[in-house]
Amino acid sequence: MKNNPIRNWTIGFFVCLVGLYASALTMAQSQSQDKETILAHFPLRQALPPDVSGWKTGREDQVFTRDDVFDYMNGGGEIYLAYDFQFVLVREYVREDAPSIVVEIYQMSSSEDAFGVFTHDTDGDEVELGQEAIYAAGLLRLWKDKIFVRILADRETPEAKAVILELGAKIAASIDQEGDRPGLIKALPAEGLRPKSIRYFHTLISLNAHYYLANVNILNLSPETQVAMARYEIEGSQARLLLVEYPTLEGAFDAHGRFVEIFLLERFEADRKIPPKKLEDGKFAGVVRKGRYMIIVIEAENNTVLEWITETISRNLEG
Repeated sequence: MKNNPIRNWTIGFFVCLVGLYASALTMAQSQSQDKETILAHFPLRQALPPDVSGWKTGREDQVFTRDDVFDYMNGGGEIYLAYDFQFVLVREYVREDAPSIVVEIYQMSSSEDAFGVFTHDTDGDEVELGQEAIYAAGLLRLWKDKIFVRILADRETPEAKAVILELGAKIAASIDQEGDRPGLIKALPAEGLRPKSIRYFHTLISLNAHYYLANVNILNLSPETQVAMARYEIEGSQARLLLVEYPTLEGAFDAHGRFVEIFLLERFEADRKIPPKKLEDGKFAGVVRKGRYMIIVIEAENNTVLEWITETISRNLEG
């Protein structure tokens, strides 16, 4: 029988499709089993009450992982994927003639990333739950150890608020230990710091959510970088700080040069100290590199506050 190239190609293509389908099916079955394991054994799920003050569990509990988090939320999934998010457990509570309440419990891989997700939005009133908590307009956000929690009512009522805080307290009490804040935060000077302005993140997506620096990744941010951002006010003058830690000295050196040339529009030389620069908006910007760390101050209202921040953090890093 003559060799038929079209027939052989068709058979090969069919075999390839079968292989891809089998692989996808195996992956889907594995994910399903993982979710079943989470639903069966996740301790914080067991800690949630079946009903509270007349609110009862509505639809079945759901679990979403990094692979399908966008099935649960649209653009919001990028916030969590920018950290080392593992999965989220979702439970709904309903009561007739009352707002529905949704509990989201996010398992992060580290307490540092749980803290980071928490700092994404700190508008609201501080509440003494977990390690830190904020409540505003029917939404409670808290973190403790490797857990970040959101509890949201679709409209705020005094009863719903009470239930939200009660659920938050139950979840926080069920987390056995506290976690550490990122070590980078410890380098931030306490004087003049606006605590609610602190942000901790890794990637360009998170930076752009808080502050648009440039249309390219001039800081070479990646999942391996750590960034602390905050606002300061010293003697009535304000400034914004970006403290970046790189995994390697080479990475910090390269980002230093990119920032100087692209943002400050200055020629970069390794041994040349770049003085603070007054930008078109009348505010000052400057950068200092200390080993693997880069201290960037922008929107400074004068040189004094800029230099105070860079010098103080440089001493903190040395210590």
